[in-house]
Amino acid sequence: MESANITKNIITELFEEYRHLSKKESVKCAVVSSGCKLNQFESRQLSEIFKRFNISAAEYGEPEIDFFLINTCTVTDKADTETERTVRKIKKRYPESRLIITGCSAQVNKERFAGVKGLKLMDNVKKAELIKNSADEFPNSVFNQKRTRPYLKIQEGCELECSYCIIPKARPVKWSLGIKNVLRYIEEFGSQGFREIILTGVNIGSYKDKKSGAGLKELLTAAEELKSGVKIRISSIDPIYIDDEIIKIFAGSKKIRNHFHIPLQSASDRILKLMKRNYSFKDYLEITEKICGSVSDAAIGTDIISGFPGETEDDFYETAENIEKLPIYYIHAFSYSDRKGTESYFLKPKIKESEIKRRTGIIREISFQKKIKFHNKFLGKTLEFISLTDDKAISSNYIKAKISGNPQLTQGTEFKGKIINIGGRVRKDEVSEVTAEIQDFI
Repeated sequence: MESANITKNIITELFEEYRHLSKKESVKCAVVSSGCKLNQFESRQLSEIFKRFNISAAEYGEPEIDFFLINTCTVTDKADTETERTVRKIKKRYPESRLIITGCSAQVNKERFAGVKGLKLMDNVKKAELIKNSADEFPNSVFNQKRTRPYLKIQEGCELECSYCIIPKARPVKWSLGIKNVLRYIEEFGSQGFREIILTGVNIGSYKDKKSGAGLKELLTAAEELKSGVKIRISSIDPIYIDDEIIKIFAGSKKIRNHFHIPLQSASDRILKLMKRNYSFKDYLEITEKICGSVSDAAIGTDIISGFPGETEDDFYETAENIEKLPIYYIHAFSYSDRKGTESYFLKPKIKESEIKRRTGIIREISFQKKIKFHNKFLGKTLEFISLTDDKAISSNYIKAKISGNPQLTQGTEFKGKIINIGGRVRKDEVSEVTAEIQDFI
């Protein structure tokens, strides 16, 4: 009952004043999302929650929309600029519409939106309350996703406080979904016919059920015992949470996908210390080697930030040389972006933007070659796939494939496919293509 009241109060605060003034029984709201996949999941969830209060979903481009809810990102300055551009675009096309700004930019940049006519702000504290309290009250807000592989958010907040990251301040609320609820959702996704779900959160490695004390390891062990055949993919997990025990859980699992995304950020120990990452490159190398030695056909992705304040040419080339040694599949290459409110904002010297761009390009080239090498390793081999569209699929270890022939698979079909060709897009920022040929169905 308490959670229902919290949800109702937040919705009333957002919409009822307009509903009272306009005399409309039904309100149309378009939810616009930017940034990470977690934001995209939350936006879909918010849209479903609104429907329970007679607030119908609308799409940008419709002639009349009463409200826009913009779920923002603030991980880079570019993200904030994009939010402001989106606000201007909406106000120009829909001058009579009201705007609600939420998400990370709304949390840390409240002054940027203050005084904007027709705009309300819902910070991330209110958004987290709304999503957390509605999960059990409106379970369809979790299940109704237009995805072949739906997300399940199990955790919120981060306490790591890396020197470059604004997210702990942008998402100050910390909670974990109870383990019983997580397991119930996994089973329900399976009963609805989904073959894979993605467990996600802001810092998923820190998951901890408040009542039972169960952490991520206990959750994964319990999920393995479920009758549901749905497979589980884990989103990005920090290296400090990966030990021999969790690697053993992955290695022995029949349900957890053999795909890890483990952010490194730099392969220079000096820069890692400035970033406050709490591990060395040697620690990271040992983790990846253990995974590849224990988990069959494992794929490992990572993140690298180029141009951190004070990163010398020697630091950068140490990173470039060291990541060549890693048994990884791909790299998400990021250019450093100063964020006011972080420790690194005050660090000097700053790296020129042109130099940051050059370094990021080098990392992307390394990533491109890593992808080609990883794909070639599986040429002629048969892997487990799930179909995403009529002619595209993704393997258990995250190889994105083009299906040869015309198998006429329905979306979300699990099958085995033999990799018969390695495609080669020359552009460095593109994923190399792989072709999978159907062999038999599961």
